[in-house]
Amino acid sequence: MSLVIVFFSCTSVKRTTSTTARATVDTLNIPDAPREFRAAWVATVDNINWPSKPGLSTKEQKEEAIKLLDFLKDHHFNAVIFQVRPQADALYKSSIEPWSYYLTGTQGKAPEPFYDPLQFWIDAAHERGLEFHAWLNPYRAHHVAGGEVTETSIVKTKPELVVKLKEGYWWFDPSMKKTQDHGVSVVMDIVKRYDVDGIHFDDYFYPYAAYNKGEDFPDSVSWNQYKNEGGKLSRGDWRRESVNTFIHRLYDEIKQEKKQVKFGLSPFGIWRPGHPRAIEGFDQYEGLYADAKLWLNNGWIDYFSPQLYWPTSRLAQSYPVLLGWWSAQNKMGRHLWPGISVGRDTSLRNTTEVINQIMISRGMMPQSSGVVHWSISSVTKNPNLSKALIEGPYKNEALVPASPWLDNNKPEAPAVNISQQTQSVIVRWTHSMDTKVFKWVVYYKYGNNWSQKILNQKEHSFELKLSEGKYKLNGIAVSAVNRLGNESAKAEASLSSVIIQPRSSWNASNARPYKQQVPVRITVHHEGGRVLADTANAATRLKNIQTWCMGSDRNWADVPYHYLIGPDGTVFEGRDPLTVGETNTEYDPSGHLLICFLGNYSQQEMNPYLLDVLTRLIAHFCLEYNISPDTISTHRDHSKMTTCPGENIYTYFQNDYVKRRVKELLKEKNKHIRLLDNLNPAFALQFLS
Repeated sequence: MSLVIVFFSCTSVKRTTSTTARATVDTLNIPDAPREFRAAWVATVDNINWPSKPGLSTKEQKEEAIKLLDFLKDHHFNAVIFQVRPQADALYKSSIEPWSYYLTGTQGKAPEPFYDPLQFWIDAAHERGLEFHAWLNPYRAHHVAGGEVTETSIVKTKPELVVKLKEGYWWFDPSMKKTQDHGVSVVMDIVKRYDVDGIHFDDYFYPYAAYNKGEDFPDSVSWNQYKNEGGKLSRGDWRRESVNTFIHRLYDEIKQEKKQVKFGLSPFGIWRPGHPRAIEGFDQYEGLYADAKLWLNNGWIDYFSPQLYWPTSRLAQSYPVLLGWWSAQNKMGRHLWPGISVGRDTSLRNTTEVINQIMISRGMMPQSSGVVHWSISSVTKNPNLSKALIEGPYKNEALVPASPWLDNNKPEAPAVNISQQTQSVIVRWTHSMDTKVFKWVVYYKYGNNWSQKILNQKEHSFELKLSEGKYKLNGIAVSAVNRLGNESAKAEASLSSVIIQPRSSWNASNARPYKQQVPVRITVHHEGGRVLADTANAATRLKNIQTWCMGSDRNWADVPYHYLIGPDGTVFEGRDPLTVGETNTEYDPSGHLLICFLGNYSQQEMNPYLLDVLTRLIAHFCLEYNISPDTISTHRDHSKMTTCPGENIYTYFQNDYVKRRVKELLKEKNKHIRLLDNLNPAFALQFLS
């Protein structure tokens, strides 16, 4: 067992092993956690990604879902875009549209035993700290791979809204007001009943011409009705206006219901050939009647993910050239997170291309970088790519960039509680509005380097080692992040405790009888032998000192000092502080609490970490024994016959650094007591127990 001494312990609790902080100012200059949107599409249409085939049992469906979500979490993704409505059907319990064929193999049939896949995916995603975006196809009524058209299908229940295409698809007529009403009702039903983070549309608006064997979309009935009612637009403009109205209306209705739910769109990657000049390819403006540029220009979306499924070096459809053009259209400053997909092979060339495209996004959109991978299988089934991601650009976790146009109110900082163990620190925290927090960020510092760990809402503790290699843990803070990515101030929790290794840790011999005392002052020595490296065995050195001191040359009662500090910052218990130390000098050490550095500090250097250990140790004893910090001194101050402690220690006493720092620590301790006094008693009790 080790003896744990803690500074910042509250006066009502003796020798507690915890400290508490709620800071509002970043006094440690902690760098913010990285920000980047890292998402993957999970397609359910034609069972592309999930479930692997229709008719799996509920247990098998859940197991496949968890495997995919665990992969995303383990590879430091932070969002999943899940297709909940592939063909005017539902992968959730809906009173508007039937259960999806892709779940059970029969449209309209619920899973058995019953569960709600959408709710399951949302809960499982959030448990893993992933945002969940519900992906819907707005106009596809029935897919050729969607099984039989049953009596529950929209094709049968609302035949006036749909037309059949020559390749076997059924499609909603986007120009009809009732189509828009139906689509909005489906989306808003999800927004109202489910805790989604986003609503997402892909590139299917009016269908690609190939779905109708190259012929025009069969909307003559609605087109003629429009003209008969005095419509003046061209047929193309009329179609685009119908889609524009739907997109704008949907954005407004989502925000009226739940402002925090993001609306994202993933249109075809080219707006029109020649935009920019070198670009060639499909014209979505004329082919799909999708004026995606307008939606981005006007800010009718919160994030925009054009499908830039081409490599960087393809001149006619270059990834960076198209990304740069779309970025120039982002006049309202929305998120621009391109969709990427450059192949399914596992070659080094393909892997390198994906990594390069992620890095290009970071370089071109430094304020809000990110990409969406099409699809999740392109990563899960490509071990070379998944390894390259987690070892490369996704090595460190990242928060989703905030959306300040929706809300820029930061949550309150958490209250942080530290319990220090022998070799580790347990960081715990609470929050007055816990349900409003989506993620926590634990910041920690070894040596001069800060790192972070991002945790999900349900986690409220994290364990850190006291050292990482040769570097000591010397900084901790925790922040709260809400659903829109707004981060609170960082609640700093100073490592205010010093662990003291007991006598048994250095195999101490039993002490002989000695004189009792009450400490009234603190005096610092140093051993003054040979240089002791921070990698040396300080416990062996201490045992040798005791053996010599209790031998025939000295015949002392014990090791002469009450506490000893090794060059790596380890503090050892020496003799009982309620007994008088023994020094071979002219001054009487009665009443002195003696702290000694092991090593020779006339030759070896001090460092900030050792000074921190010393000042916290002294501050604790000032509290423990009601000793004034003005009594702090060194061996040299009481004896003219010595140069102990060495110059590299004594300098910090000459310039009063040690006294000033101890007084600062004592002042900080009083601030924390006042903080706890101001808390709700039930809330404060957690930190006092």
